[in-house]
Amino acid sequence: MKLALRHKLMAVIAGSVAGLSVLIFAALAMLTNNEVDRQVRQDIERNGKLLSQMIENESHRMRSQIRLLAFTSGPEVIASLSDDPAAAETRHVYAADLRAQLTLDALLITDSVGRYTAWSGNIKPEDASVAGVESALMGAEHTAITARAGKAYLLVVVPYMRQGFTQATISAYKEIDNVLAGRLKQVLGVDVAFLQGSRVFAASMKTPDEMEAARLRPELLEVGHRLFYAQWTPLPNSDVGEALGMITLRSHGEAQSVYGPFRVGLLLLFGVGVVSALAAGRRIAQGVSTPLEDVVAAARQLRSGEWPETIPVTRTDELGLLQSSFNEMTRSMRESQERLLGLIDRDLLTGLLNHRKFRERLAQECPRCAEAGDALSLLLIDIDRFSKYNEGFGHGAGDGLLQSMAGLIQDTVPGSAIVSRYGGDEFAVILPNVELPFAEHLAETLRAAFQKLSGKTGYTATASVGCAAIGPTVIESEGLVLAAELALSRAKQLGRNTVCRFDSLQSDGESDPFRLSQLLTGDGSFVAIQALAAAVDAKDAYTKGHSQRVAEYASELARATGMTEDMVELIHATGTLHDVGKIGVPDAILTKPGRLTDEERAVMETHPVLGEVIVKRVPQLASMLPGVRHHHERWDGRGYPDGLAGEDIPLIARYLALADTYDAMTSDRPYRKGLEPEVALAEIERCAGTQFDPSLAPAFVRMMRKLHSTKRAA
Repeated sequence: MKLALRHKLMAVIAGSVAGLSVLIFAALAMLTNNEVDRQVRQDIERNGKLLSQMIENESHRMRSQIRLLAFTSGPEVIASLSDDPAAAETRHVYAADLRAQLTLDALLITDSVGRYTAWSGNIKPEDASVAGVESALMGAEHTAITARAGKAYLLVVVPYMRQGFTQATISAYKEIDNVLAGRLKQVLGVDVAFLQGSRVFAASMKTPDEMEAARLRPELLEVGHRLFYAQWTPLPNSDVGEALGMITLRSHGEAQSVYGPFRVGLLLLFGVGVVSALAAGRRIAQGVSTPLEDVVAAARQLRSGEWPETIPVTRTDELGLLQSSFNEMTRSMRESQERLLGLIDRDLLTGLLNHRKFRERLAQECPRCAEAGDALSLLLIDIDRFSKYNEGFGHGAGDGLLQSMAGLIQDTVPGSAIVSRYGGDEFAVILPNVELPFAEHLAETLRAAFQKLSGKTGYTATASVGCAAIGPTVIESEGLVLAAELALSRAKQLGRNTVCRFDSLQSDGESDPFRLSQLLTGDGSFVAIQALAAAVDAKDAYTKGHSQRVAEYASELARATGMTEDMVELIHATGTLHDVGKIGVPDAILTKPGRLTDEERAVMETHPVLGEVIVKRVPQLASMLPGVRHHHERWDGRGYPDGLAGEDIPLIARYLALADTYDAMTSDRPYRKGLEPEVALAEIERCAGTQFDPSLAPAFVRMMRKLHSTKRAA
């Protein structure tokens, strides 16, 4: 009845209405087809990349299993060199058992000179890869995809090392066959075929013996009277001369069918739209257009790279079918992407979260803990002198040390901790609901356990740890990282194998890393520099104005000795923040009313390096770093932190050293009154050539005497 009425109405309306509707639908259908083609091509390109990644992951799994099973269960059998028939038979039986456990197609073992001592499977020594064994004999693992006897194999060759030398090698061959192709199809949802040249040697579906596909972009290919979108990509780690590759096959019909409901929905939508416009007007038109607008908006959001919210299905007609189909398509695409993202959030060596994921989780935990009123602590762990360990024992041993540290951390910290690899030899541990004292206790436990664990290898490796925590009202993650970095830098400056904590936070002042991190993310302007100087001066009432006076003295000396105006300005700016590293020194030491002990002085002497850590966060201030780090060096080489001497001390640091020392001598301290200017200048004259630059010290003395003379005359 309804269709008849629509036809009657359509017979009355002008032919232009019907023609316009047809033209609009045709245009939309053409655009939809073009979008289908574009989207499918993008899908196939992404699938090709994921295929390569999965094969790389499979080789990593084989290496790990060989190391786990072979090198822990039978190292004496592997390294056996006896030609006794019984020993040889034992090796062959072991090789067969190991191949069965690892589900390999072939496994071959050589001795330390490359002679095959045992093998099992369908690859014999005369057919085995020579390059892989040669690489393993040099102590390097080898991974490749190679063609042997008309088949293709994933090859992994692993050296068995003892005391730094290769005792044997294990070559593992895993055939790339229809089973592997089927597994890939289950993950990707598309068919794949593996080829050598144009010859197919494995596929997830029935294919011709020979196939060819485009290499630069996908194109339509007919396989068994069916059309597929196909693209050829080379297999990773394969010899170019062997022409090994894989073809991704996405069914043309399935690709088009994803958008079938969309086309049907469009057709019904236009039919309903015409009838509604003639019969019911604006109300029905709105009821039809709103669901379509939801789908279009979600589609645009999806195309821009964001996942849309699930569209509420409020209708049971064709528009509801369109909404449901779109929701299902979005859900399927999102699940596929989440599987991929799971591969990029982890560090492949240790299995921990990577640096990117650490930053993401910390940015989530800081506001969460603040809102709940919970504590939050952070540990930064650095393996001391790791580069020397790598040089001495090889990268394989270095990787093992990193894995040992990762396992130790996971075994020691609470289950709620978030453990990640922060850098090359650094680890980070986020500790929700953990106060700083307990975090420091965990850090000390880790440090001692790691030293004991690594000592079993014959080399005692150590680790330094920096601890920091924020209160329930502080939610700035960058400040927490900066505080932990300052504590870690102090631990390394104090001789390494040490745990240090940052406990100098002041919620009502500038001198905490949370406030500093906000300043340091600005444009590095002079206003920010003044703020940093104020933060340092606020730490100690006796040093109020110290940074500004040092900046004035040093810049005036630079002008008096003929430096360029740019250099004068640089020295002045550096002087205002030369002591910024004292923010990382505990207040109990910084404001102590008496003289410092040797231990306290060692902590105080870390402030130049801590200052360098802070200033490095502003790339625009890179030219100030030499002055910040080296303003406590001495001309005779007895200064700190690096013991530089003579002309090796940066010029900017030599200017600052004079100004800093003079202001320190003439300023009052809780335990002494400041020296008279002339007494301080006489001391600087005496120390020219030992503590100070012999050419700058006299110039500074003349300048200051002239300044005091002018003041007296005034």
